[in-house]
Amino acid sequence: MAYTDHEWPAIIGLDLGKQTYSGCRLYGEGYTKRHNFTGKMTRGEDGYACLLEKISDGDLVIMEAGSSSFNLARFLMNSTEAEIVVLNPAQLRLIWDSQRKSDKADAMKLACIGRDMGREAWPTVSVPSEEEQAERSIVTFHVFLKEDETAKFNRLFALFNSSGYPDIDKRRCREDAEYRHLIAETLLTGQAEKAARIMNDGIDLVQVQIEAVKEELISICLKHPYEAIAWLSMPGVGLVNAATLIAYVGDGSRFSKPEQLMNYAGLVPKLNQSGITNIHGKVTKKGCRCVRRNIIQGACSIINQKYNQTCPLSRFAYRKKKELIYHGKAAVAVANHMLRIGLALLHHHDIYCTSKEDGCEKLKTKLAGYKLSALAAYLPQ
Repeated sequence: MAYTDHEWPAIIGLDLGKQTYSGCRLYGEGYTKRHNFTGKMTRGEDGYACLLEKISDGDLVIMEAGSSSFNLARFLMNSTEAEIVVLNPAQLRLIWDSQRKSDKADAMKLACIGRDMGREAWPTVSVPSEEEQAERSIVTFHVFLKEDETAKFNRLFALFNSSGYPDIDKRRCREDAEYRHLIAETLLTGQAEKAARIMNDGIDLVQVQIEAVKEELISICLKHPYEAIAWLSMPGVGLVNAATLIAYVGDGSRFSKPEQLMNYAGLVPKLNQSGITNIHGKVTKKGCRCVRRNIIQGACSIINQKYNQTCPLSRFAYRKKKELIYHGKAAVAVANHMLRIGLALLHHHDIYCTSKEDGCEKLKTKLAGYKLSALAAYLPQ
């Protein structure tokens, strides 16, 4: 049977910007014919509606993961019978290594990936639901606020140092806002005192926002009780870490092996091959930054805690601390071990072994400290 150009299913690559998109449509026998188009990233007639007119049932639409790609992908999945694929941009060397960078060229390369590359080689990512994307936005916003808070504190302490007071108690300043304001008003004068007052007001505002976001993190954990208990039963995992892992890992069904989760977090080593020689480098960091950042912090807390002989995770951290010279390597090893254990707990709907020893009393206390006492009802009997 002979097909006309319009009867052949097309491969469409979409490069998305903040306000516009650029598309490349490959069609015809062998997908050798090309048509480029552009549009706006709006839901009006010149945006999403215009894009729908260029997509037919059976077409393959490929785009990179980004701030607006998931929303568009969900819209297309609900509006068409086309296949929608979202790819991980960090693993698209074809685009990253290109010397010709433009929206039109990137859209064409995405379409060529669908035409020339085997499906098993596509670095696909799953499209989150609206609820999952909202939860991830909350977690990402918390990371932004904590980094902003740290930057503001660093500026304040730099002002103290430049004014001749390098011995200010940093921990007390972080924990006691009244002391922080008082010390600035007492020690500094003139323009330095005015600058410190502005910085302190900025820190107060950020801390109020952080507390508000923490309430949302509590809500995330309460909405997913079994996942929250599985992660919180582990040492080194608190409210922020649990909410982050819930938002990005979910129930763990997307990951059949721990190595997949480690790769998703960007905690696997780079591999450089030369002939028969394999050289393992530093971690790739090509993964979910929020998961990587928070699980590393949890691993560091375990490494820095007092050695607990009865806790397997503490014993593992102590052994890695002795084996590996650099603190960072030990933290990565412990973080990967935590992800391995956590994924197993999710798959088996279980909690960490040390949390069961005293009838979950310590875990209940931990939950109460995070205002999550309601989760105690979901603990295994």
